[in-house]
Amino acid sequence: MGKSEGLMQIAEEVRGDVTILRPVGPIDSAAAPRFEARLFAALAPATADAASDEPARTPAGLVLDLSAVTQLTPAGLRSLLLAVRQARPGAGNAGGRSGGRIVLAAVPGPIRGVLEEAGLAALLESHGDLDAAVRAASRQ
Repeated sequence: MGKSEGLMQIAEEVRGDVTILRPVGPIDSAAAPRFEARLFAALAPATADAASDEPARTPAGLVLDLSAVTQLTPAGLRSLLLAVRQARPGAGNAGGRSGGRIVLAAVPGPIRGVLEEAGLAALLESHGDLDAAVRAASRQ
């Protein structure tokens, strides 16, 4: 079949206590389940490593670098909204805040429009450049 065009890729980078996810391509109904799974995995507390005595580390924050996203469809929006809910403390979680926070970076104009229309822009902190977003997401 050859490789299918238009498939979203997700690059991942960790800086200190912040995970950066950089989806590349369209976040549409085909890509949304994978996008959602990666968001949830990044927000989930890291499981304690059996080999070490360190407690499980909760990631402080998740930065979504949207600079390379070409399209955000309702399916992608829904995945993002679910992740935002997951990142919010108090949703049935005892013991204060669980998970990190989601900060957006470098959102292209058309994507920002979609987020604003969906009411998601108001829920998410957004920064023009990646470094500012990483600083905002970090607890350090």
